[in-house]
Amino acid sequence: MKPNFLIILLLTAGLMMLYACDAKKKPVSPSEETDTNEQINDLPEEQLVANEALNDAAYFVAGLPVTNTRSKLYGLSQTSEWKAHARNMDQIWNSFQQNAPKILSFTQTELEDINKQCKTLFYPFGGPDFLFSNAFFPQVDTYFLIGLERTGQAIRVKHPSAKTYRLYQDAVSDVLSLSFFQTRDMNVEEENDTIDGVIPIISMLMARTDKEIISIENVRIDENGTIVTSNGEQTGLVEMKFFRKGTSKLQRLYYYATDLSNDGLNSNQPLLKYIRKLDKNTTATFVKSASYLMHEPSFSMVRDLILSSSKAVLQDDSSVPFAAFQPNLWNITLYGTFYKPVAAYAQYPQLELRDAYQLGEPKPLNFRIGYSRQSNLLLARRR
Repeated sequence: MKPNFLIILLLTAGLMMLYACDAKKKPVSPSEETDTNEQINDLPEEQLVANEALNDAAYFVAGLPVTNTRSKLYGLSQTSEWKAHARNMDQIWNSFQQNAPKILSFTQTELEDINKQCKTLFYPFGGPDFLFSNAFFPQVDTYFLIGLERTGQAIRVKHPSAKTYRLYQDAVSDVLSLSFFQTRDMNVEEENDTIDGVIPIISMLMARTDKEIISIENVRIDENGTIVTSNGEQTGLVEMKFFRKGTSKLQRLYYYATDLSNDGLNSNQPLLKYIRKLDKNTTATFVKSASYLMHEPSFSMVRDLILSSSKAVLQDDSSVPFAAFQPNLWNITLYGTFYKPVAAYAQYPQLELRDAYQLGEPKPLNFRIGYSRQSNLLLARRR
């Protein structure tokens, strides 16, 4: 038998075996096809392509090694100035890492059912806080964060100085140590050539939590409440696609710079329609450090939208008033300690919440979150 004929014979036999195996597969009926969101968010790993430039920049400002030796940033990361920045960022990050195991334990024991059921996390007044939203809800398909801080653009590093590095350190130090951003400080930190909005901050937090960024794109919400491309136009709404290293799950983060007061929502009908289209069976809401805004009549709309659009709500005392959760609609679990708000918000005593803590049996909370050192969380599950 000639060698060429043997090769042809072997190839033919292999093809016949593959065909036979494929023929044994049960045909997929339309009812068995996967959900569109599943098709989008559970892609083969090779289809999740990280954007090298976006991730190099995020790693660089986050104080993490840049492995791409062809990048200009790799050379800059060999300087003594950057190495000092990396040490400072590690120190800042360690303040969060001390609490990270406690938060992980809370997520696994208290939020397991919600993380299995919910695909979307709605985070009003969240600003660029990807860190805690991802810590509590790591598996959702979509994060939708809203704040007043402008979106900005992807990280641009030209000629970094000690001042540049200090800006990045200050931009994340509050959320890592206190669990919230101080808006007044952010307004100063963002007014420079390097940090022009929240995108650089979110990018840093993604780098520090083992995420790979695929793309950053300006998008908009159309008149039907659907997110569509903006053809490059800046609309205050940005989409970041990313995945966690070692996984094949595509996730999306949307950040919207907009006003959530009643006047702001009434003048933004596309956003109103988007929120009202959220599936209350698969949407969780997270709110913290919200300045007690939803205790005011001028923010009643966003408060009511949260209550009507959520399967579950995780929040601190500065968020939806305790009295707004109707007992016939919600099961409430309390964590930590609450007696009164911090002094800056003494005009919102929340006597009903205080009584619930004193008369009930709140579960312990062993990490800091929100304004007070004696932290608290409320978890409301829809009945």
